[in-house]
Amino acid sequence: MTVFSDKIDFGGYTGATVGIPDEERWQYEGVGYNATKGIFYVGTQEVKQIEIVPFALRQCKEVEGPDGAIHRYPVKTRRAEMVTGDPQPRVQVVGLVNGQLRNFGGKSWTVRAFWLNPRSGEYHSDQFPVGTWYRLQDYIKDVKAEKKIATAPLNYRLTLTVGAGQDLVSAANPRQKMTAYPIVLSKVEFVGPDEATENEALYVSEGLDEWVAEWNKRQSVAEAEPGDAHEHIAALDLNVDDVPF
Repeated sequence: MTVFSDKIDFGGYTGATVGIPDEERWQYEGVGYNATKGIFYVGTQEVKQIEIVPFALRQCKEVEGPDGAIHRYPVKTRRAEMVTGDPQPRVQVVGLVNGQLRNFGGKSWTVRAFWLNPRSGEYHSDQFPVGTWYRLQDYIKDVKAEKKIATAPLNYRLTLTVGAGQDLVSAANPRQKMTAYPIVLSKVEFVGPDEATENEALYVSEGLDEWVAEWNKRQSVAEAEPGDAHEHIAALDLNVDDVPF
């Protein structure tokens, strides 16, 4: 039986402006980082540094439950409220890399520390600078106070390079060590007024407020997402269940 017909008469209807499903929404190609080699991956290309204009950041915890399904929770969810399994913190940043929106994602400590190492407190690590997202927020506040101009992360181009290797020790097993190369924020610059205006329009058209909010609710997911394909996740990185970022 034919369900959909190409003979429907739409009369004078000119087409919908809302409610149109878009299966390609938020399907950005990934950017990854291998901390043991100190290499960024833009798609399949290996590079030693990247420039990114960050648009939005989101984080969550994921647990592979007994049923094999991946369950996603808001980052501050207590373990007692999750399904049985090993919670893996995760972060994603969508931003422009080489003029294209890409998803810089990771579960590993090194990537998350670069973006979200807390300013202070029990989860702050002295081995890494305060997270780039927080430093950028502080800078934005300073610009507003000094120049009376409101800016956002999408107004700034960040140059990310590879730092000197550091020996990291597992909190769960002090004998377990690895050398990791941290990501370093080496330069920050304003993108310019024209690109700033274009970036604002792109943020709105992509619905990135909704992209951020998507991880603020519990859900189950079946597949991996772009951004994690080339990261290095050693055993050391997996012993961070209680780190909220």
